[in-house]
Amino acid sequence: MFSRFSGILGIVLALASPGLSQQTNVTISRDVRLFTAMAALNAAGFDIEFGSQYHPVREAVRKYAEGVDPDLIARLKTFYASHKGNQTDEEQLPKYISLAVNLGDPPEFKPALREEFLPPDARTVIDFADLMREYYDKARLSRHWFELKSEYDRAMAQVGPNVRDAILRSDAYMRIPLGSNMVRALSIYLELAAPVNTVNVRSNQDSYYVIIGDSANPKVDDIRHAYLHFQLDSMVTKYFNRMQSVSTILDKAKKAPGVDSTYTSEFRIMVEESLIRALELRMDKVPSARARESMDTFYRAGLLLTPYFYGSLEGYEKGNVSLRDEFGDIARNVKFSTEQTRFDQTFLKIPVPEKSVARPEVPIQEPLPPPNPMRDVLTQAQTAFNAGDMSKAQTAFERVLAEFDRDNGAAEYGLGLIASKKGDIDTAKQYFDRVIQNGSVEPAMKVWSYIYRGRISDLECERDKAVEYYQQAIKLGDNSQNAQNAAREGLQKPYGGGDACK
Repeated sequence: MFSRFSGILGIVLALASPGLSQQTNVTISRDVRLFTAMAALNAAGFDIEFGSQYHPVREAVRKYAEGVDPDLIARLKTFYASHKGNQTDEEQLPKYISLAVNLGDPPEFKPALREEFLPPDARTVIDFADLMREYYDKARLSRHWFELKSEYDRAMAQVGPNVRDAILRSDAYMRIPLGSNMVRALSIYLELAAPVNTVNVRSNQDSYYVIIGDSANPKVDDIRHAYLHFQLDSMVTKYFNRMQSVSTILDKAKKAPGVDSTYTSEFRIMVEESLIRALELRMDKVPSARARESMDTFYRAGLLLTPYFYGSLEGYEKGNVSLRDEFGDIARNVKFSTEQTRFDQTFLKIPVPEKSVARPEVPIQEPLPPPNPMRDVLTQAQTAFNAGDMSKAQTAFERVLAEFDRDNGAAEYGLGLIASKKGDIDTAKQYFDRVIQNGSVEPAMKVWSYIYRGRISDLECERDKAVEYYQQAIKLGDNSQNAQNAAREGLQKPYGGGDACK
């Protein structure tokens, strides 16, 4: 729905919390520190989505700023803009999340550690904690936090089983003993005020965090990847010196195009990531041909021990000891001569992975896309809508229909949203009906047009019509932005409570 989906995944070395798995300190929960950080960021101007894609919680959170002291909002905007520099909004989220998980509870939001011990990215925005504290008070976030609990509970109930299954399967493969007690912990936080489809992984000392936004298809593989780091980083740290001879081969790989500098920056990181990639292929029982293709890609990007670990895990699977107990021998059995031969014979023969190609020192200018005036006007309309300039957005959407495509579904949907926001119900109904009848419109727009028509019918005391619209939304099946939950809720009770119709 006029949106840019953002997937932000950090490389981790550690993470934490209690609940998903009885044998490890892992939980999935909501967290008021993250909620406050996202509420303050939204008020400060952070935005990477088209408004129609917002989760209802994020939509509600963005309205909290309307009743807050304008001076505080101005200071939030100034702070965000000054610390953003020339970077994109997508690049801002990790450092504010890093700060939030290293703060104490409200209302103080004091740093949990001395400033010099905080992660470097958190230190760059540490003064934002003072603005969070003030915004928490003046926007009455404690009350809103309580009001939104059911939304979080419902979302966690949806994602929890899949995450729990991934963790239990990982534990079973690594043969982690039941009831093992770890000092460290992994916290998985679901934050509905964050952009949808985002995944952030942060760590500091023995605390590991995975922060996820809402998603119709939760990125369980990303969460599992973080969990494997959480389980294996101390094990790799203990034994990676036994493989140190391979570091000389890694030094050669550093100079090759297509190698990811993340993997070559530190030998231990390369070892751990190589092991985890091999584990994932083994646990997922990827067919050998596809596994070989994946390993070639990983190897050419700099994960020089992925093939070795993949082969070693075949022997491990036939035994009955834990991976933690077996890994010392696996590390000891790495042969420099074998890995040197593998590198010499295969490395440069593997095509450079497209997304890993290093940028030239003098960037080659991308060819300009062919002119597309309608696309440009639609972009202007969507940008104006996101910025809250409904007049400019309406003019641009109407221009798309008048000058380029009188049946453009995106423009119709945008005009329906604008009319709804203005309270012009008759116009909103006309545009949503056009979207519903448009055979080429995106499913996400169509399903939400059904839902909006159902809600309008509820408000007009036409319950039978509303039920039909909700049923059509369910029949369509698209679940963008939790559409199916919204439609089912509409079936269960009238939108707005139906009090005006009694």
